[in-house]
Amino acid sequence: MEIAAGRLQLRPWHPADVEVATEALNDPEIRRWAPTPMTDPDGKAWIAGQIAGWADDSSFAFAITDATTGQVLGHIRVKSVVDGAGEVGYWVLPAARGKGVAAHALDAVARWAFARLELSRLNLLHDAANTASCRVAQKSGFALARLLDEPSWDGGEETVEVHLHALSHR
Repeated sequence: MEIAAGRLQLRPWHPADVEVATEALNDPEIRRWAPTPMTDPDGKAWIAGQIAGWADDSSFAFAITDATTGQVLGHIRVKSVVDGAGEVGYWVLPAARGKGVAAHALDAVARWAFARLELSRLNLLHDAANTASCRVAQKSGFALARLLDEPSWDGGEETVEVHLHALSHR
């Protein structure tokens, strides 16, 4: 399953993508908002997990690529599909930041999820301090639904403030 989105192509992750995925998941800005850093074997397991999600319909992960060069620019995934609602999350590599890649991919995957998965709502959660993700969500029409207190990524006892954005199928 691939999604043509103008200058972007969204495609499932491949085992050959392990190096770029591992590099991305060790990027300081991505790590700032995500769990622990990964080593190469963890990258292989991460890729295997993305592929397995497609096999059992539990999640639908795409590599965001440049439609012309095929270069991987980021990641976007729809998961937790229950009762007509799903959750979307994404990250973008440093060279692709600030160029509208995340918003363009989010628009495309939202259209796909509403049509292909027959969702009525997509949720997007991010750390409230992640202002870039907040801008992407708002640019793509995801309204801020509420603020949540969630356990911190590091497993500590502290909580972090999280924004819950939502987009309903029109």
